Amino acid sequence: MNKRHNCDKTCWNCPAAILKGNVDFRACGQSKEEIKKKVEENPNLNMVIECARRPELGHFEPNITFEQCPEWIETKYGYMLKEMRVMILGIDGYLGWPLALKLSKLGFKVAGVDNYWRRDMVMEKGSHTAVPIQRMTQRLQSAKEILGTNIEFRKIDIRTELDKLREFMEEFKPESIVHYAEIPSAPYSMVDCNHALKVQDNNTLGSLGVLFAMKDIVPESSMVKLGTMGEYGAPLTGRPIFEGMFPADAVLQWDGREWSMGGEMTPRNPGSFYHVGKVQDTYNVYEACRYWWLRSYDIMQGVIYGVHTKEMAEDKRLRTRFDFDEWFGTVINRFVAQAVLGIPLTIYGKGEQIRGFIGLEDAMQCMIRLIISPPEPGQYDVVNQVSAVYRIVDLAEAVAEVGKEFGIDVKIQRLENPRVEPDKHPMEVVSKKLEGEFGLDPKIRLKEEVRRMFKVLTNPEVKKRLEEKKHVVLPKTRWNGDKLEMDKLDEYEPGTKKFKLELKQQLDTIHGNDKELKGIKENGN
Repeated sequence: MNKRHNCDKTCWNCPAAILKGNVDFRACGQSKEEIKKKVEENPNLNMVIECARRPELGHFEPNITFEQCPEWIETKYGYMLKEMRVMILGIDGYLGWPLALKLSKLGFKVAGVDNYWRRDMVMEKGSHTAVPIQRMTQRLQSAKEILGTNIEFRKIDIRTELDKLREFMEEFKPESIVHYAEIPSAPYSMVDCNHALKVQDNNTLGSLGVLFAMKDIVPESSMVKLGTMGEYGAPLTGRPIFEGMFPADAVLQWDGREWSMGGEMTPRNPGSFYHVGKVQDTYNVYEACRYWWLRSYDIMQGVIYGVHTKEMAEDKRLRTRFDFDEWFGTVINRFVAQAVLGIPLTIYGKGEQIRGFIGLEDAMQCMIRLIISPPEPGQYDVVNQVSAVYRIVDLAEAVAEVGKEFGIDVKIQRLENPRVEPDKHPMEVVSKKLEGEFGLDPKIRLKEEVRRMFKVLTNPEVKKRLEEKKHVVLPKTRWNGDKLEMDKLDEYEPGTKKFKLELKQQLDTIHGNDKELKGIKENGN
């Protein structure tokens, strides 16, 4: 068996390690290497730890590896801390719920909080989830009956009820905190002043409060924070989108001079007030790691699509929500819903915008691998979580092609672009860490997951729910504030436009290399 990706990580990375010694660890904001150098230079300084799980060890140097430690057990995802305590903020959402099921089934102790805003905001739009979901109390009971798991839950607003969150943290003592508790919608943030304020207040200030709570209560815990590829924008120069920081050999040349850019933050160019708030999150998390020696992974995530995880497939009562309205329906999910409803698939402008994507099951695999591989104290690290990049027009063609398999005649329409963005741009995403450092093996193929979505959405019960809210699908939210439907520029049959690029010929940027996505040559799978 190949060695697990995190087998050589040590107590230095373990959330059970309590830092001790004469070095002011929490205030120094220095790397482990710099502290070791100080210890070597001054024998009176000590760099030792205590283990919260093995107090009989007393004080010792933090050099036991995960592979050597009996508290860490081997799994297919890597070494996992036994009954590791994970708190999910936003557990009721599209991502939070399937992650809670997967973690609890694997043997993690899982707790979560939510304020149900996602349900409320979709209702505000006049919509509902296409896939019916239960109340949280029923969800928890279903998980216990079907999967045999126990998930703790509290209804808490992390922004306005920080005292309640701190109490829950004190009680549960999470060893990892997954932060999904943000309003995940660019269009929602662009509706008007009140919506923009609500998004940035909840997202940015809520996250800042969580960081202060971590500092005071669980400083050894790590935050796995959901960012977005939208923070970067789409550089028109075509320069690579590195993973959060410039690589060590990056240089800036100007006016006959040259400087190293290694380790500096890469430029951000957010595309909405939602994305602006995400950029502010990035800096707050980065500074908290620097000031207080917290540790965090910031996940610049591509657009997630799909309905399937192994746990949710056990019973329809375990399914996660599926939004299709113009505020919260992500592009591939919305395209499939439009196809089922007989609405021509809506692409904006030329439709040649390029985005990074990842299937739901692969995104959950990413989260597990990050949770069990905590950063070092004081380390802020970024991963670009994408498995492929696609032009929007090509996604529409792929959905239309799969629709034919279900007897659905799909058309495509080009609409006036409500957003402020170029219709055509280059995109090179560097995403090496997840595969290279964390052992990610992407499994989900685009058309395979699109087929699963068609199967779910053509179910009579689900299709009826789609039909009831058909009026919320087409975009009405313009970035300039006008409340008007977009003008139709064109409507056409799939496969008839010259700018179409066959999926089986498409080159995708995967894990930092320009190469064909595995399986695309086999009929676009």
